[in-house]
Amino acid sequence: MLSLRWLCGERYLQSEKEPMFKKIMNFWSEERSLTTLLVLLAINMFVLEPVIREGAKVAFLRGVFSSLLRLAGLLTMTRHKTLKIVFAVFVTLTMMVHWTRIALDTRALMGWDAFLLLLSMLALMVIVLAQVNQKGPVTGHRVRGAVAGYLLLGMSCAYAYSLIDTLIPGSFQMSAADLQSSQTRSDAFNYFSIVTLTTLGYGDITAAHPVARSVVMMEALLGQLYPAILIARLVTLQMEARKNKAA
Repeated sequence: MLSLRWLCGERYLQSEKEPMFKKIMNFWSEERSLTTLLVLLAINMFVLEPVIREGAKVAFLRGVFSSLLRLAGLLTMTRHKTLKIVFAVFVTLTMMVHWTRIALDTRALMGWDAFLLLLSMLALMVIVLAQVNQKGPVTGHRVRGAVAGYLLLGMSCAYAYSLIDTLIPGSFQMSAADLQSSQTRSDAFNYFSIVTLTTLGYGDITAAHPVARSVVMMEALLGQLYPAILIARLVTLQMEARKNKAA
């Protein structure tokens, strides 16, 4: 059973008199927050997304979950006050556009929605990778943070595909079911991005425009290089550290 100390972190438990907001900020500034972020990403991508079409309540739940995920990541994973203010304004604007698009279920805002979500995912990925590669011993939390960065790369490419499809209609060929609404198109691009990132290539969704094909090729290449270089390096360093400690 997970202990309260593991879930909350050392600094969280040091002073029970601290305001709750400050405790949360302290938690997200620790390495163990990378593990929490990976769990939240997995729930958002592999649990909530498959049942999104079951009803409006589930869609609302996923939207709230996704908003909190971006807010926590962008606002609390950086220690720079100026960046926090910039991120606060940016996240607020992004979520306003995103929720308006979901409420109206229209393609009119899909381009701006995809563009802002793409920027937010890229910013979050940069922050996560900065924490993963900061000075200090390589821990299991950092390795799991690298995996979270891998999933964020897939989500970023999904938003890039949505943006391309909005700006250049017909850039992707997909089934009629995926074309029913802006939400089903978004879900289809999330699926297509992960399939491309892992180079499975089922063929049910294909890139038809040269720009779309270029981004697809780039994602497939990054999908192979990322785990081979970054994750493998972190795992190797962690194993070496354990051997040196045991010796």
